[in-house]
Amino acid sequence: MKPSSILLVVIVAGGVLGGLLMWETVGPSPLCGGCYHYNAPGCLVTPCPGRESMNIETSQVNSPTNLTLSVRNVGSVGITLTSYVVKDSLGNQYANMNWTTPFINPNQLATINIIIDGSAFTFQSRNTYNIALTTTRNNIYTFTVTA
Repeated sequence: MKPSSILLVVIVAGGVLGGLLMWETVGPSPLCGGCYHYNAPGCLVTPCPGRESMNIETSQVNSPTNLTLSVRNVGSVGITLTSYVVKDSLGNQYANMNWTTPFINPNQLATINIIIDGSAFTFQSRNTYNIALTTTRNNIYTFTVTA
């Protein structure tokens, strides 16, 4: 095969693949029936695939081993949390990897309790803590709260 033929095949294949990628990420998606970007031509209002997102609105220390968070699902799909890791400012941490919350619908405010065993550290007023929440889709959301 001549080098010019090989170059032509590479250019054509690259153009086809590039066009498919652009069509899949910008316009109507045949794989999921919606679109990846808001307001793309021919798209529905809801993006496809849906996006997870959440914010912590408030936090409150109930005891040295119990912290309550008010979490709002600000994404376009429901969320279930499966684990959490809490770290204090000294780097001590507590992890609960076998935990689950009820399903949190989009725009729903949920109250969740973060409970630690108190052996590595305890919640102290005016101290900051990093809390990493993991969803069933394996997305991790990290927040800093002050007790």
